[in-house]
Amino acid sequence: MIIIGAALVVLLIIGTIVAFAIAAARRSRSEDDAGSLVRVTRVIGVLWVMFAAVGAVANLLLPLLTPAVTITMPIQEFWPQLPSTVDLQTDATRVSGGFTSVTLVVEGLTPLARALWGISQMIVWTIPGVIALFVVMACSRLLEGAAFAPVVAKMATTTGAVVAFGGVAAQIMGDIAGSIASTQLFGAKGGSWEGDYAGIGNVFDAWVPASTVQISFPFWPIAVGLAFAVLGAILRSGARLQNDVKGLV
Repeated sequence: MIIIGAALVVLLIIGTIVAFAIAAARRSRSEDDAGSLVRVTRVIGVLWVMFAAVGAVANLLLPLLTPAVTITMPIQEFWPQLPSTVDLQTDATRVSGGFTSVTLVVEGLTPLARALWGISQMIVWTIPGVIALFVVMACSRLLEGAAFAPVVAKMATTTGAVVAFGGVAAQIMGDIAGSIASTQLFGAKGGSWEGDYAGIGNVFDAWVPASTVQISFPFWPIAVGLAFAVLGAILRSGARLQNDVKGLV
């Protein structure tokens, strides 16, 4: 989940860089070059806000309204054990380790797991949208000649708060939902099988992962949130300096 959120932020940054590159490729010596660059960036930001809004709504409703849910869940470290009679010829040999999480399409999840997963995914899509909204506002004020407007500094601080609290909440809620799903799907209370599997020991241990509960606390949203908070402070300082210069003139 966090990988998805980070990827969306990276794509937003890449889109902004592309906008700058396009504008730079067409630039001349005129004063309108900077304005063209900012306008292209603002258009990309608006498109990204719309894209993020649609994604947020869709990812909230799908887990709530569809029978099957695509969800990532933790499992105890697992690697399938083949019968001793099987000899696989590979270029590399596994020494240790295994899968610790899986992404599956699951039916029968509890309403709590569905709701938590849907909200977490909505937040994951909302965070890049809020960042894009800040970019749009900053570009609009810059085109108006008010780059240090108080609203830009406030938006930077608000964006930082959304990223910090939203990123942490999305991770924790997603982990809780995944842990519930893991318990429901892999928490088998019993079972039976037919045939001779004496060569591989316990069939469940060999072929079926075991459920586990895993809830992590991410630190990257806090770091990004602090960066936006610092940006807000810089913008406020720039506004005060700009007012001081106007007073001297």
